[in-house]
Amino acid sequence: MRSKHIALIVHGERADRDDVRHLVNWVRDKRHLVEVHPTFELGQAAALAADAARRGVDVVVAAGGDGTVNEVVNGLDGYDVPLGIIPVGTANDFARQVGIPADADHAMDVILQRKPRRLDTASLNGRRFLNVSTGGVGAEATAETPPDVKESLGPVAYAISSMRKFAELKPSYARFSGDGFEYEGEFLMFAVGSTRSTGGGTMITPMASATDGLLDLCIVERMSRGEFARTAFRVKRGEHLGQDGVQYAQLKSVVIDGRDPIAVNVDGEALNAKRFAYHARPRDLWVHIAHLPGEPD
Repeated sequence: MRSKHIALIVHGERADRDDVRHLVNWVRDKRHLVEVHPTFELGQAAALAADAARRGVDVVVAAGGDGTVNEVVNGLDGYDVPLGIIPVGTANDFARQVGIPADADHAMDVILQRKPRRLDTASLNGRRFLNVSTGGVGAEATAETPPDVKESLGPVAYAISSMRKFAELKPSYARFSGDGFEYEGEFLMFAVGSTRSTGGGTMITPMASATDGLLDLCIVERMSRGEFARTAFRVKRGEHLGQDGVQYAQLKSVVIDGRDPIAVNVDGEALNAKRFAYHARPRDLWVHIAHLPGEPD
């Protein structure tokens, strides 16, 4: 196996983990060149990824959660350098869908032993993302989950925050338009994605493909608390398509105009705005994965 030049971009709070330190040592023992770049500020991972790509490394590896992966994906925008992922974050939604193991050493095996594959990404207001962007109740829950709670409880933290938002259940109002699709009215949540799940494994866009050049849009309209509870249970398992009050479409782009600012989550990062422009970006990123979303391990 040819030795690789690897830029390892590590979330600062993960840099001292024993498994990360062990990973660096054994990869170097295999005669690969490993640069380790811990991050401590917002935007630092993107800048480090762009610099590494300019210098011609073989692969840029994001070691962290979905937020770290998102920054690295944006840093690689415009470069043909592959992305690798060591999923040592809270939810790790994308990594789970493409068969990247939670064990750091085994995740590195995917990078060292498997050729990268070209996958779709998407953009939100010009910023690239890899997985699923959600708005409404679920995004509000994510935004209101404190970082220290995420760290200590993991995906359970999102569930606790979601239950709090469920008790309030305030709808938003927006107009969704794109590729002949139109919906205007109140909604409780929406998702736009090129892969299938978010929020610790919730299958909100279960028909999505990472290679079809399309975005999957799901809208859950305003409904009673009881109806939403039943719908949310189906959404978790990806069994909500065709249900009353659920809109679903596959589009190249969609624009969402809110009457008031809407909370949106994109790959673990929070955003509040009135207008959201989503666009599909077909096969514009090389990624080391074990399999495509939906394929068997």
